Amino acid sequence: MNFLDILMIILGIGIFIGAIVVLVWEAKDEQLGIGVFLALSVLVSEIIPFLYFLVLDKGSGSTIGTITSVDKNFFGTTSVYVKTSENSQEQYCIENEDIVNLAKEMIGKEVKISYGERVGLYSTNMCHSAPIEKIEEVN
Repeated sequence: MNFLDILMIILGIGIFIGAIVVLVWEAKDEQLGIGVFLALSVLVSEIIPFLYFLVLDKGSGSTIGTITSVDKNFFGTTSVYVKTSENSQEQYCIENEDIVNLAKEMIGKEVKISYGERVGLYSTNMCHSAPIEKIEEVN
């Protein structure tokens, strides 16, 4: 968990408490309908930032291509770029340092990359696509 996760959780708790305060305030003034509407509006707007934690990547498989670069991302994951044809290059994500070191050694070589699926709630310092599980050199 990093500072952005903590900030979003604190913001979410603050918005939730604010929605309850608005609901009670409006109910006290005998305007329960407006209070319920405002509280639900605030709670729905709170859900939107938390959708960033939700990852739905059911695609798993493997790709053969040439590793062109390995780049470190801001929150600690690593991107690997694989040239699969003359015109296209695909980006994959790595979380494991051993695989990162292996990818750096194989820059310019033809490799087979295997990746799994990723479904669930993940922190901002985790891959938001299926991470690479295995890299093998192709002869």
